[in-house]
Amino acid sequence: MQSKEEVLNNIKIFHNWSLYDEIYYRNKDGLDRVAIFYRGVNITYGEMFEKANEYAKSLVAHGVKKADEIPICMANTPELIYLILAASIIGAKVNIFGEEFDKDYITQIIDDCKSPYVFISDDKYEKLKDSINNSKTNKIVMTSLTSSLKNGVDPFDKIDKHFYKFENKLDKYKSDNPNIMSINEFMVKDYNGKYKYKDTKLDDVFSTTYSSGSTNSVRPKGIEHVNKSYIAMGYSHNPEVSDTPSMKNLKVLAQIPSHSNTNIQSCITDSLIQGSTVCLEPIYDKNFFMYSLMINKPNFPCATRSFWVHLSKKIMKLKEQNVHVKFPFLLAPMSVGEPLSMGEEKLCNKMLKMTKSGTGFTHTPVCVICMSIAGGDCEHGGIFFVMFRGLTTKLKRISKEEYDILRTYSTVDVIVVDENGNILEKGKVGRLYASSESNMKGYRNNKEATDKYFIEKDGIKYGDCSVYGYIGQKDYIHVKGRMDKFSKVPTYAISDEILKDTKNILSCETVEIDDDNYGKIYVAHIELQPDKKHLESTCLMSALNRCKKKFDKEVTDKIVFRIRSNEESYPLSGCGKRVTKPLIQEGISDNCIRPIRTHKNPESYLMDGKQYLEKLQQKNKKLTYCK
Repeated sequence: MQSKEEVLNNIKIFHNWSLYDEIYYRNKDGLDRVAIFYRGVNITYGEMFEKANEYAKSLVAHGVKKADEIPICMANTPELIYLILAASIIGAKVNIFGEEFDKDYITQIIDDCKSPYVFISDDKYEKLKDSINNSKTNKIVMTSLTSSLKNGVDPFDKIDKHFYKFENKLDKYKSDNPNIMSINEFMVKDYNGKYKYKDTKLDDVFSTTYSSGSTNSVRPKGIEHVNKSYIAMGYSHNPEVSDTPSMKNLKVLAQIPSHSNTNIQSCITDSLIQGSTVCLEPIYDKNFFMYSLMINKPNFPCATRSFWVHLSKKIMKLKEQNVHVKFPFLLAPMSVGEPLSMGEEKLCNKMLKMTKSGTGFTHTPVCVICMSIAGGDCEHGGIFFVMFRGLTTKLKRISKEEYDILRTYSTVDVIVVDENGNILEKGKVGRLYASSESNMKGYRNNKEATDKYFIEKDGIKYGDCSVYGYIGQKDYIHVKGRMDKFSKVPTYAISDEILKDTKNILSCETVEIDDDNYGKIYVAHIELQPDKKHLESTCLMSALNRCKKKFDKEVTDKIVFRIRSNEESYPLSGCGKRVTKPLIQEGISDNCIRPIRTHKNPESYLMDGKQYLEKLQQKNKKLTYCK
């Protein structure tokens, strides 16, 4: 296996070029292999490169040149990939944003690009038109979700129409707005001038994508990545570099919204570098995820834990109705962005066994290996990657100390620091920082946030992972939970105690509430296992008792619970990650409860949360008065 220094030197000497050059170099001897699968249509690497060059010629013919920035808001379609590669060919940059962003923010993004054109897909236009009309850009190049479909017809219409109707809306929108042109009208068929820019380097900025929106969904921070971010990640994923199985000829699902760097880097560009087939999915909805798997049949589907948990619950319900779903093609289902809890891991692996996942490759379901975890945030790229996690632990039963492990690539350095920035030893929990060539260059037009994000230790620049965690004795990374500040009792620690009951408790997100009436309160939002073994009051009382053994009475007295139904689940960001802001805004609602057991009433029962806090407040006042 190559050392980190050998890998980085090799990249600098032999791969100092554009992203397009890297993808072409890796696949030039396999142009007949399938690069893109889009709703029943197979597009080969040769066809993809040909289309990308046609797009590149047209961009240059329309005046786009080296270092110009192209604003893009497109669904996961072949046209998105052609445009990204075309920009790389001519040395231009891409700025890929989301239609769900704040309207004024979208206008600001478009104007900041200083481009005469904005590229969009027809499913986005209704939400974008006001922002575009208010911008300085008056030319819209539109593609349709049907552009690459055979005869423009969606073969999966019976399923898709319940979520999105695939129909060509170009003529309709063009009649309303004369500034709209189709991608075919934009194409210049007879351009014979120079268009390939040969001097693109590793350190040239190539893309602006956006953070996942878990802290600010309508104005997520813009993230700048250079060519090296994409190329180094792809090179680091080589089997001979990081000792992972080859992904060549296997299918990877790209369904996360395209403005997320996780989708562009981990699902699209890295897959193409590896010689995989990218299965493009324009519909992003947890209720559609099961159908997306059936349509695309990916070997490596990347989805957030909430998508996987929702799918698992859906499969369980279907089984109760005597409907049996099978996923024999699932080789390595990937949970991205957030680690699964032990209870979630248990439920998801039960689903994998039930659906015969992996049996198309192995004699036994893939669940004996356990769900793989990919990690790293949009700023870092896919720096964590545990393929077949069970094999990395020698197929031992996942222990309570191992369920949240991540293993980094050999090209990644991770440190854990305390609130003063001091590096902590193994086993000590602190804030995770990581350094790799996949790190972003910085936040776009936000020097203050960029400076806050990076720290330097021993001459190495590390980026903030914004999570609690620690490095174990075997150098695995243990992720404990998101953080904004250091706290004496971090909310993840309360969740950890609650989640130890995997038979009854599926998920837990604890938030800290500063209430005007009751002071600092911890609200544990819980989802119970679909087939829990005990009554809710018994489950919660056991969880509270575990907390009492771990934390001071001052803390445990202020814990109340909020049970979320399996249908309700947790609020999600546009990229499908759980967000705690709505949970904090909910505060101490009428749905909060507290398990109670007294000497007079040894059977545990549930009390209204506010009523409990009122009694606690009165009790504390009496104690204060007695003193």
